[in-house]
Amino acid sequence: MRLKIDTRMTRLACCAFALSLAASLFADSIQVGGPPRPGHGRPPLHLNLSPSTSIYYSPAQIRHAYGFDQLAATGANQKIAIVDAYGNSSMQQDLNTFCTQFGLGSTTIQILGNNTGSDTGWALETALDVEWAHAIAPGATIILSVAASSSTTDLLKAVDAAVNAGATVVSMSWGGSEFSGMSNYDSHFNRANVTFTASSGDGGAGVEWPAVSPYVVAVGGTTLYLDANGNRTSETAWSGSGGGISSFYSEPAYQSGWQTSNRRGVPDVCYLADPNTGVLVYDSVNGGWFVVGGTSASAPQWAALVALANELRVKSGSTPLGSLNSLIYPLAKGSATVPYAINPAYFYDVSQGSNGGYDAGPPYDFVTGLGSPVANALVPALAPSTQNPDFALCATPASQTVTAGTSAGYTVSATSIGGFSSTINLSLSGLPSGAMASFSPLSISGSGNSALTIATSSSTPAGSYTLTITGQSGGLAHTATVTVNVQAPASANFSIGVSPGSSNIRAGSSTSYQVTIMATGGFSDSVSLSGSGLPSGATGSFSPAYITGSGTARLNITTSRSTSRGTYQLTIRGTSSAASGSLTHSAGSSLRIR
Repeated sequence: MRLKIDTRMTRLACCAFALSLAASLFADSIQVGGPPRPGHGRPPLHLNLSPSTSIYYSPAQIRHAYGFDQLAATGANQKIAIVDAYGNSSMQQDLNTFCTQFGLGSTTIQILGNNTGSDTGWALETALDVEWAHAIAPGATIILSVAASSSTTDLLKAVDAAVNAGATVVSMSWGGSEFSGMSNYDSHFNRANVTFTASSGDGGAGVEWPAVSPYVVAVGGTTLYLDANGNRTSETAWSGSGGGISSFYSEPAYQSGWQTSNRRGVPDVCYLADPNTGVLVYDSVNGGWFVVGGTSASAPQWAALVALANELRVKSGSTPLGSLNSLIYPLAKGSATVPYAINPAYFYDVSQGSNGGYDAGPPYDFVTGLGSPVANALVPALAPSTQNPDFALCATPASQTVTAGTSAGYTVSATSIGGFSSTINLSLSGLPSGAMASFSPLSISGSGNSALTIATSSSTPAGSYTLTITGQSGGLAHTATVTVNVQAPASANFSIGVSPGSSNIRAGSSTSYQVTIMATGGFSDSVSLSGSGLPSGATGSFSPAYITGSGTARLNITTSRSTSRGTYQLTIRGTSSAASGSLTHSAGSSLRIR
């Protein structure tokens, strides 16, 4: 079925979006949301400018392509939170229109915050997120948590409000470039029995937050082609799919063996995103029906998949999913040894295409992650119908590097399976000599986290050590491993510098240089200063003549009228012969006398 979409309306909408549009790198589409701004999120959304000549899909086609139509689950009794800025004042009416068009039962949206915003770009984003989360999980309650602005602070307030309202999965179709200190916000996503999905971006190679958080499922994008019966004929990487290697996060334990960067890689998974094989969205704020794409379309549908699995989990007496990545990476393993193959029972390995910086290819890649879901098998695998109570154990980051005498920290996470709620006692083995370990708390009940601190001493030998964390509960025991790399402490020493590098004076006048001693490795001894290279008739003195630890002194030089003209190379020495042993370092400068 193809809707008649007035291309004149699409062009008029572009005028309405004028303040938030950005030139697109992709044919026949335009980016909604503008360029990234520090401290703000933007929707990775693309509007198709030529819908009448493009391929686009209905809910029934997408549900069939990914196997959702083979599942009885609808997301009943689950709450999917959509977090967007400004909202869409016509969202309930627009969802009703969308559902009527495609023969879906509608639902009453639970709205948090002020949903009267007039930002046209975010209005279209909101419509996409709500309508397509509902299309995949029509039995779930949709919570629309509206942020007062696109600032990071307001968006995170909306995330927290959604969780407090009972959401068990939160979709975040927005992001910005990763930044130093973003790990300080991880507590918003590290919540027991709540899954977070986020768009990986729409500008090709590059890493965006919050998708890069190890507690978030980062969703990349694909180009999807179906046959006349709605079956997938091909799925390749979308050139706009955000992805790459984090500059700040270490590799989480669940990615160990999947990639070799030793850093957090994104995305984790993928889904349809190309606006040229896009999805239909109804948004009356901007004038009606549109064909859109971007990883904005991917994240809410993965959130809906989680809601379907949570429905089955609750029915079997288990708790909703929490750390989803710690479950899907093991499920994706199609082989027992590294490099792992993708298990085709659960994931379609998208192995062709590029995002401009990385190529898609088997098994994991920085464009499409593990691949797109085979939902009819993956959803039940995330929620076995009969399952004995158990737990899964993981630890992040996978590796830390410390200097002997300092400490490293890890987060140990336990995830309940099959309704498990007992106490898990934690222990650790593999510590090097001179190191100690502590857990806070010492045990976890059901699901939760414990902070593991590894404290080394100055006598701890340098080296790389694999630590095994064991969780024990009655007859159940599971392990997770992390690595601590211990570096030898720097020996006590100092360096010396002189400025300026040259001086030019008349005979009979004076000049001075600054001498700087910089201590390293805890050096705290006294350094005596001396110099050489002065011509006859010139004298020099240091003030002070000694420096303890780090500090500065002045070298004052006085010449006489009889001092010979010329250029002289001066050598300034610092000598220490105390607790740190005999150390001498020198620095040079020049003196021209005319």
